[in-house]
Amino acid sequence: MSEHETSAEQAGEPIPKPKLEIYSKLPAASKSVFDRSLVFYSTSTERKALVLYTPDLQNIGCIDNTGSAASSEYSKSVETGFTLSTTTTLSLESTVEVSFEVVKASLTVGFSISFTEQYSKVTTETIQFAVPAGNRAFTYQGYLRTVVIKHDVAQSKYAFDPTTHSRFLTNVLATSPDPLEGHEVKFFTN
Repeated sequence: MSEHETSAEQAGEPIPKPKLEIYSKLPAASKSVFDRSLVFYSTSTERKALVLYTPDLQNIGCIDNTGSAASSEYSKSVETGFTLSTTTTLSLESTVEVSFEVVKASLTVGFSISFTEQYSKVTTETIQFAVPAGNRAFTYQGYLRTVVIKHDVAQSKYAFDPTTHSRFLTNVLATSPDPLEGHEVKFFTN
């Protein structure tokens, strides 16, 4: 921390926090990565944060009515929230928001997520979609990969906990007339 930052903190001015970052691939563990991650645990000896990386879309269903004169409906239970290991519990003291767009083939899906305590648990919802005769639709759910980064305060070391790789399943669903598997993923943060 610079002298300017220290004097600002002592004067009671808020110190700006770095923006939460979504990485295109898992970065190397470092202070910079920790500072741009979702801090959920902090003591005088150890701090933990959730690193967000590699957003993508997963296929959760398809209806192909291209050769049919009838419309079809589909119903499926989907999960939202963190698929964290049973040893990881999020304890978020404030709400953290992140907005981004995932582009895969011709489909662009926008996400705006407020990370709160509710996301420490997986919630199951039932979704339904219908496809008219002569059409087809592939349904996709957005997700982010996550891993816990630990900061050993005494040794000033940063390391990933290899047992905590998981996914955050968003509640955003989108459909495409064509399958998206095998297409490159691009994303943009706001």
